[in-house]
Amino acid sequence: MPIETFTKDGRRRYRWTYERVIEGRRVRKTKVIPAGFSAADADKLGRKWDAETYAVAAGIKRPTVTIGECVRLHFSDKGQGWKDLSSRSQVMEKYAPEYESQDAMEGLHEWSVQFTGYLRSSVDRDGKPKKPLADKSISNILGYIRAAIKYAKKKGKVQHDETGQMVIPAFENERHVYEKRRTMLQIAKASPYREVRAAIRVAFYSGMRMSEILRAKVTPKGYDLGTTKNGRPRIVPIHPKIAATARHVRFTIKPYQLKDQWVLARKRAGYPNLRFHDLRHSAASEMINAGVDLYTVGGVLGHKTPASTRRYAHLVTDKLAEAVNKIGKGE
Repeated sequence: MPIETFTKDGRRRYRWTYERVIEGRRVRKTKVIPAGFSAADADKLGRKWDAETYAVAAGIKRPTVTIGECVRLHFSDKGQGWKDLSSRSQVMEKYAPEYESQDAMEGLHEWSVQFTGYLRSSVDRDGKPKKPLADKSISNILGYIRAAIKYAKKKGKVQHDETGQMVIPAFENERHVYEKRRTMLQIAKASPYREVRAAIRVAFYSGMRMSEILRAKVTPKGYDLGTTKNGRPRIVPIHPKIAATARHVRFTIKPYQLKDQWVLARKRAGYPNLRFHDLRHSAASEMINAGVDLYTVGGVLGHKTPASTRRYAHLVTDKLAEAVNKIGKGE
């Protein structure tokens, strides 16, 4: 029998084993059946794997490259350069049984639909309660898988990139919260820590992210954020309102400490739901309302593409009307 039973973490699991001599060559393979499969389902899947293994060994069908193989290759070659390696590893390991044996070149449409349905479900394969994932999280996971398959194609591991077949949930990722200077100052004053107050003010007057504020170097030209991926230096000019802060405050606070103190300060000031990142959006809003064009705003914020800046396009409605009213007045 190709299917055998074993126990893992106190739960019954099934293992598929294939061993046969095909055209004078011994072929032996083994795989663990995904959790939650019944004996009948495991046997059905095992028979499918039997047929595929024979077809490949006999030269009837190309070798199957699984998503699991693509993911491991991607992590092995590129993982050390990812800032989110730890969190990404945990997520991919958790859901590995759902993608491990899936063909990376065939059936991606059907598989992605089923995978999305499972991630949205409130029960696992054993019928036990689990936390359903939001579409944003599902999109991230499928994005990791798509990137792994594309990388495997680049390395010659897979023959064709069929990730276009994948159905990835769309989600509304934009948050339109724009606060005024008064709000920012109220929150800053609510913190007893100098570095926290300084970081809040710098965020509003520069549009920099929290991580950028903590690592930026002050130079005569402005905040130096180093060299971007396209090889160009990124400099954020220093607003006169924070010139003294730039000269006298050196950030030694840790990111998690700043986040914790921000939460306390916003609650004290009466803005319990405001995010630190909203100060960046507020900076963009202030620039646009002052007549700065979207291209320049994108440059200040360090956007890689115009698409990132277009989220603020609705703020320039008045400017568009003013532009339209000028049509024909030059004659």
